[in-house]
Amino acid sequence: MAKKAKRAAPRRRKKKASARRWISGRFLAKVLAVGLVAMAAGLIYLDALVQERFDSHVWQLPARVYARPVELYPGRVLSRADMLKMLELMRYRQAPGAPTAGSYSVNGNQLIIHTRGFRDSDGGEPSQRLNLRLGGGEIAALQAGQGGSLARLEPMQIGSIHPGHSEDRVYVPLDRVPPLMIEMLLATEDQDFYEHHGVSLRGLARAMLANIKSGRLVQGGSTLTQQLVKNFWLTQDRTLLRKLVELPMAVLLELHYSKDQILEAYINEVYLGQDGARSIHGMGLGAQFYFGRPLEELEPHQLATLVGLLKGPSWYDPRRRPERSLKRRNTVLQVARQQGALSEEELHRFSKRGLEVVPRGESPLYAFPAFIDLVRRQLARDYPPEVLGVDGLRIHSTLDVLAQLAAEKALRDHLESKDPGGKNHLNGAVVVVAPTQGDVLAVVSNRRSREHGFNRALDAVRPIGSLVKPAVVLAALEQPKKYSLATIVNDEPLSVPLRNNEPWQPKNFDNKSLGPMPIHDVLVRSRNQALARLGMDVGLNKVAETLKTLGVQRDIPLYPSILLGSLGLTPFEVAMMYQPLATGGFSTPLRSITDVLDKDGQPIARYPITTEEVLPQEPVFVLQQAMQDVVDQGTGRGVRAKLPASVKVAGKTGTSDNFRDAWFAGFSANHLAVVWVGRDDNSPAGVSGSSGAVPVWAQLMASLPQRSLSQKPPAGVEWVWMDPSGTLVSGEGCDGARRYPMLPASIPEEADRCGSRDGDKKKGVLQWFKGWFD
Repeated sequence: MAKKAKRAAPRRRKKKASARRWISGRFLAKVLAVGLVAMAAGLIYLDALVQERFDSHVWQLPARVYARPVELYPGRVLSRADMLKMLELMRYRQAPGAPTAGSYSVNGNQLIIHTRGFRDSDGGEPSQRLNLRLGGGEIAALQAGQGGSLARLEPMQIGSIHPGHSEDRVYVPLDRVPPLMIEMLLATEDQDFYEHHGVSLRGLARAMLANIKSGRLVQGGSTLTQQLVKNFWLTQDRTLLRKLVELPMAVLLELHYSKDQILEAYINEVYLGQDGARSIHGMGLGAQFYFGRPLEELEPHQLATLVGLLKGPSWYDPRRRPERSLKRRNTVLQVARQQGALSEEELHRFSKRGLEVVPRGESPLYAFPAFIDLVRRQLARDYPPEVLGVDGLRIHSTLDVLAQLAAEKALRDHLESKDPGGKNHLNGAVVVVAPTQGDVLAVVSNRRSREHGFNRALDAVRPIGSLVKPAVVLAALEQPKKYSLATIVNDEPLSVPLRNNEPWQPKNFDNKSLGPMPIHDVLVRSRNQALARLGMDVGLNKVAETLKTLGVQRDIPLYPSILLGSLGLTPFEVAMMYQPLATGGFSTPLRSITDVLDKDGQPIARYPITTEEVLPQEPVFVLQQAMQDVVDQGTGRGVRAKLPASVKVAGKTGTSDNFRDAWFAGFSANHLAVVWVGRDDNSPAGVSGSSGAVPVWAQLMASLPQRSLSQKPPAGVEWVWMDPSGTLVSGEGCDGARRYPMLPASIPEEADRCGSRDGDKKKGVLQWFKGWFD
């Protein structure tokens, strides 16, 4: 045993010596060298990561959509209620004397408005104070800041488009951030921000002490720089690995960028809540989301609420947890007071204020979903999703806020009177267009206009009923040797054999047949049997060709029933179809966007007006005259309950089978509007064009400034007295004579015994020459 022990001892000494060789200084040096190389490589990687993201694309900025600026001038139709509603939507704050931009005061019909300045492709407007007086449903007087009588309110932001990701934010440069917010932020989150180099040992010690005292985790000790690193590059997981990466990245960030750059990035990056699938990032969007105003206009207690959210946007949500949010807000105010950012009096005053957050969904960002849907579809044709989602484009749309509000109100009021509470599921849609420019001014797709969902204005394809009749008459008038408004057509039963041997036998809505009548009356009184006879005589191909010329892009089946409107179109497509009728034969593609600017406000794309003459203006003028009589004497005469006779407008009612759809499409010189009322399930709605759609159209048009249609005929059209047969020229005062606008080719050579054919012809020739020189 002793010998064995003696042999084992040298072996152990040998092993120890071998082990000492393994952990020799050289080995440790190698390990240290490898570790340093690895660390250096890691730092190089992190450094590249920090700079690449910060330099190349700091934030994803969604495209923002703006309405057109609201023009104010004496004589503009504008009620006091609409003016105040618009200011409320634009989040103007009522304050005596309107001391700051974004405020107003009201005393009866007298308003002082302190506008917000803005830039657009026309140069924009400076901030100024307006003295405005309302009276008689219009602006009675206006005095702008520099003595002018025309002013524009800033374009209202009505939506944002962020396809491909859920982040949304409003970028605010640091020099536009209220200094008080920065003071509150630093006082609450990082008092040593301008002293440390990304990591604050003093802050960590302070947090550790606070946690030990409370017995739980109450402070994180992270600097603003660390928080930015976490939000920007890392995850929210509370792991040791994340912390080990976060610390060097914070130091690297401070090495490359100034404190102000980091602070600006933090203010625009922070997460402040959730709006459905949309993430609310940055103080700029937070101000709009919770208070409906720009960040610059928030008061101290509102700024404190935003700062308080940083500790936990969900936990301190001011809408869902107001008591908790109020307590946290007051803590921020208290800390701000301790750091000298607020006086004692201000602390006392603002601590007593309520949270004053706007109700969810009341922001103009959510106010016009149907119109935003149209903008989104038109943008998708020209821009890929990645551009719309990150480049911060500014989209200037054609939305007229006042026209939109008027359309919403007209539809809502009428449907509520017809179907209180919506128990019978009556709904509707409205499209308003500036016909000459093709600008879409308003889109309403629901009686509850703020609701998202099915867009009836763009997607509800419904039979247009008698809205097609002007196209049939126009197809006839384009053959002036054969047809004029005086041409007699029989309103009698007819039977048209179809391929399936089932005859087509249209009826009038009153189940009566009124016999011979001029085409003028066929249209004005909307007689189905007479119109069907006319259409069959003109030819289905010719009618379909006219519909195509007017802008109908769908396939048009050549069935006789298309003459009475079996063709299905959306309200938006009807607006396209009626636009050339409103402009004397000129077609302009409807647009919802005027121009696109980059995030710095520089124009990058314009959507110019392109106009093409698709129809000769002579027959269109003749048709317009008959459509004016539809409003004055025919099925659309209910319009005159709202619009005075001095305002010349034209239009046509439409009703589909079994009263499933009620339509009215009509226009003045500056507004074209289409109204549809019905049910989504296509069941009978119990309303006609006259009872279901005309009242909406009339109220809408009466709420907007209107210009009358011109009564001056174009060269090549003259007014002629015709005898009752429609085949002989007659004279004023002759028995049964009626006066029609006619093309020269339509004027008969013969006159009746009463009329003075030569006199009328001479007048016609003189008028024709006069028209050339006019």
